[in-house]
Amino acid sequence: MENRIVKFRPMCVKPNETVTDAEQISRLRPSQSPLAISLSRCPQWSSLDTLQFRGYWDNEVNGILLNNGSTAYFTFESEVKPILRGGPLIGEYVFEQMHFHWSVDDFSGCEHLLDGQGYAAECHFVHYNSKYESMEAAVGHPDGLAVVGFLLEAVDAPNPRFDRLVEGFERIKKSEHSVRVTSESLSWMDSDDLQEGNYVTYKGSLTTPPYTECVTWIIYEKPVHIGTEQLGLLRQLEGPDSIPIERNVRPTQRHPPGHSVIYVKQVKSKL
Repeated sequence: MENRIVKFRPMCVKPNETVTDAEQISRLRPSQSPLAISLSRCPQWSSLDTLQFRGYWDNEVNGILLNNGSTAYFTFESEVKPILRGGPLIGEYVFEQMHFHWSVDDFSGCEHLLDGQGYAAECHFVHYNSKYESMEAAVGHPDGLAVVGFLLEAVDAPNPRFDRLVEGFERIKKSEHSVRVTSESLSWMDSDDLQEGNYVTYKGSLTTPPYTECVTWIIYEKPVHIGTEQLGLLRQLEGPDSIPIERNVRPTQRHPPGHSVIYVKQVKSKL
């Protein structure tokens, strides 16, 4: 079904509080995201359990891909959703949604920077702690959310793993347009890279209003390749004003003294 408007629950500012208000208030908080991270300065760990992604690309349930006017947003239709556990996480986290950040060029579209390196885009998989009833309830707690970030590097050749997702981008150019897609839209994630890839993790915040400090961030070091033309379809998505969304990236935030970012070298389980 194409161009069906889907209602969903975005993060938003409090009543009578503007986006500018939320940004100003966030500057008083100690653990804001995103960050520019120097890997050489991070303590290295290799003793954490392997991250486990269950039910993502093998989920038989359809999902909805939506242009919500500020990003491309994917969520599953079923109440049975994928689960993330392991690594720095205590307990299980339920997949809520996937969305993207990008810019007009191939170097400033990511939110996090690793060793000063910028990329064309960044994809976030947002999860909430299963001990809370919902995403909204979880946001009010320091251990409420876990967001897995993937840096997207623009290359000349298209990445066939993105084909299913890109087909959806072509059909949601207009704001509030949506299309039903299958879980194959998540197949661009390589399961081996997820279990063996190195990542950084830290406690931080949402990168959109109200910038609540409720997130355990997990950012994979190895970028994912996406074709320049494929990325172009993402950049063609329009906002409510029918103008392409040129930039939806929050600048990197101050890294306070003593705020620890851990560099994790995964050791794949032999089980």
